[in-house]
Formats: sequence, structure tokens, C-alpha cells
Amino acid sequence: MTLPTELFAEAISLKQLVFVGMTIGFLVVAIPMAIKFSWMDRVCVAGILFMAINPVDVTFFSHTLYRGDIRGIEFGITDWLTITLVIAMLRAPRWRKRKLYSRHPNQVWMWLYLALCAYSIVSSLVPQFAFFGVTKLLRAYATFWVAFNFIRSKDDLRFIIWCVVGVTFYSFFLVLMDKYVRGVYPPRGSFPHQNGLATFQNMMNFIIFAFLMQDSARLFDKRTLIYWGAFGAGVLTTVATLSRGGIATMVIGCAMIVMLTFLLRQNSVKVKKKLAALGIMFLLSIPVLLVVLPKIIERFESAPVESGESRDVANVASESMGDDYFLGVGLNNYSYAINYMPYGETLQEFDRGIAHHIFWLHYAELGFLGVILYILLTGTFIWIALRFILKRRDSLERVFAIGIFTAFVINWLIGTLEWNFRITQILMVYFMLAGFVTSLDRIEQRRLRTKKGSRYQLAQGRRPTANPATRRQRNPHRQTGHVRYRSI
Repeated sequence: MTLPTELFAEAISLKQLVFVGMTIGFLVVAIPMAIKFSWMDRVCVAGILFMAINPVDVTFFSHTLYRGDIRGIEFGITDWLTITLVIAMLRAPRWRKRKLYSRHPNQVWMWLYLALCAYSIVSSLVPQFAFFGVTKLLRAYATFWVAFNFIRSKDDLRFIIWCVVGVTFYSFFLVLMDKYVRGVYPPRGSFPHQNGLATFQNMMNFIIFAFLMQDSARLFDKRTLIYWGAFGAGVLTTVATLSRGGIATMVIGCAMIVMLTFLLRQNSVKVKKKLAALGIMFLLSIPVLLVVLPKIIERFESAPVESGESRDVANVASESMGDDYFLGVGLNNYSYAINYMPYGETLQEFDRGIAHHIFWLHYAELGFLGVILYILLTGTFIWIALRFILKRRDSLERVFAIGIFTAFVINWLIGTLEWNFRITQILMVYFMLAGFVTSLDRIEQRRLRTKKGSRYQLAQGRRPTANPATRRQRNPHRQTGHVRYRSI
């Protein structure tokens, strides 16, 4: 289909050529370092998470005036780090001793969803727009594979938690910068709208809140104090956006986490700690509510009726697209159909962007089959997390699963109000968390087998075998080949 003149792609710019040169230079330096040094694994994972809240990228072949969820081929530092870590996992000597996993419980739906999106390049109204959407999905799948294989120990899991904490503090810093330096309020950080920031931050908040409730039996040890600070910063970030859906779903998610943490088998000390923590939160929330509650109430009461009506009209238009095209108008083609075809005649020009309902958006772009595959894809991740939680063993892995499970359920709920799942930063983090939660059962089983083997050796009167890393820490001369001679 011939595009209108205003939708023509931009020519390659000098900035993009410079970025290509920077990409080559980074990979030339970073890949050998990642193969040689194990600490580069964590640098890459932390960088991928950090880039979700502070993306640095360029868009090649950009259709700048197009209002879809992606306007060209996006490529940035997230991809630098992902490529570096993938090559390290495949080529580094330390990773050759570890098994890399590709098969997982959700692989069928992931591949079918990708296949349908890829087919939409052929069946879509504007093939290049669908192609742009597929490239974004492939980037997200790459982060899933990295996350699925990254965690190998309790220390790795702890590292991920501290990354989430760090991202939350940085997100709060961006909110303060928006309000007091840039003069942007409600703040939106690096997102196109404050609702996107609220959705992203709630995903982080749920993980932190789960660990605040269940990680430690102490109310104010060093680790828990950091959780207190991070959760407070995350809550203030969500509240500052004045997003009605974000604030409401944050409360719902936290209530879910409280119930799920009480479900675990645990000693009475942790139960008392949780009750005390909830009491403290209630007391601390009183002065905060006195300050922000009037603005929140005003936000709910002053919300224009036209906003809800435009969403309903957009959903009707989405239904018409799905009815007219069996496989939809094509991935990332909704905005074209709503602006350049009769579907958007009843919508104001300002509202002809993207449908604010992820399920109707899938129906419009990928048809009924797309909706089913999206539900199966995301629903299976929810089931993987829930099945792991229902084993009820109190462990670090299970607490992490509770936070991710809540984030994914709320993602479904907020999807009836927003298209945030398609925002690049949220899509990347979603699949990264999906990779983590899919690997948790395998990680816990390995840890329990190691623990059981150590107990068996103790029962046999033998000293448990330490792993190679521990032996090197105890005797650094073992790894260097040096020989120490005792003086006689």
C-alpha cells in the first residue's frame, strides 16, 4: 500500500552513522572482556535492566510522524549488552562448563506468537510497520533467553534484586528531576506518558514489596532498611504520576502479595514481622495521604468523560478491524488504519493513536488468533509462577516469584486500560522477568540437590566438597600455579 507523503521514512543521518561506529567499537572491546572476565556477566544484566528506565538508542528508517508503538528499527545500548552477553555465554570457557537452556514450559506459545507476528508482515496493510514490530519482539525474546540462563546461584538472584532496587531509586530521581528541574508534572521519566512510568514502576514495586514482606525475619536489619527505602521511593514515583490505573493497581497488587506471603510455610517470627511492617506502613501512610490524597481525589473526579468515551470508540474501531480482516490489519498497523481508513471517522484526531486496550489492540492487528495466542503466552507465564508459588516452601526463589506473579497479573488488568505492554521498555523488562521466573524452579531444585548432597557427605563423616570458586577463595595459589613452601 502506498504511504502518504508525511509517513515517508527519514534518510540515514550522521548521528545514526556515528552510533553504528560506536556500536562496532563497543562490541570489539566488550566481547573479549566478557569472554575473559566473569564480572562482565553482571555488568551486562544490570545494564539491560537500567536501560529500561534510561534508554539510549537510535531509530533507523524512522517514520517520525507515524503514531504506532514503534516507528522504525530501534537499536541501542540494550542490544549492545545483550549481544555481548549472548556471545559470552556461547564462547566463554566458564560458560562451556555450564549447560545452556533453550527448552522451557512456554516455548510453544512464544514461537507461535512470534510466527503469527512474522506472518503479519505479509498480510498487513503496511508490511514495514509490521516488520518494525517483529524486530522489537525479537529483541525482547533475546533478553528472555539471557535471563533464563543467567541465574546460577543464590548470589546471582540477590544481584537481580539489588538491580531492581537500584532502578527504583534512579526512577525516583528522574521523577524529582522532572518536577523540580525540568518543570514536567505529572512526571513521566523516559516514557511517552506518565501511565507508562506508573506501569513500569509498579512491576518493580511488587518485587521489592515481596522481599520487604518475606525475605528477612527482622523488621529493620540492613537489608530490610534498603527495601523500606526503595519501596517508599517506588510508591512515591507511582503516586507522583497521578495515574488512576497505576495507583489503583498498585494497591491491588500489594494486597495480593500480602495474601501470597502468608500462604507460605513459615515460622511465627516472620508472621509477626509482616504484621508489624503492615502496621508501620499504615501509620506512615497517614501523613502522606494527607498531602497527596486531595490531588488524587481531584484527579479521579476531574477526569474528563470524553477520555472514557474515546477509549470505547477506539475499542469499537478495533473490533471492526478484526471483523473485516481475519488476521487483523497487521502488527503495528492499527495507527495506520485508524488514521487513513474509515475506522477513525468518529474519533478526534488527537485520539487516533493506539487503542488503549491491549486485548482489543491484538484483535485489531492480529485477529482472534492473535488474542488467543497473547492470552496463552502471558497466561502461561502467570501459571508457571503460580505453580511454583503453590509449593509453599519459604525460599528466596519463591519470594521473587510472588513479586513477578503479581506484576504479570496486574499487567493483564492494566491491559484493559492501556497498551503499555507494547512500550519498548516495558516489553523488554516483561520478558526479562519472564525469563527469570521460568528458571526459578530449575534453580531451586539444583540448590536443594546440592544441599542434600552436602548433608549426605556429613552423615557419612566426610567433609562436604566445596565448589571450585570456594576452593579458589580459600587457596588463591591453587589457581595461579604458585607453590608455597613452609619454612623449616
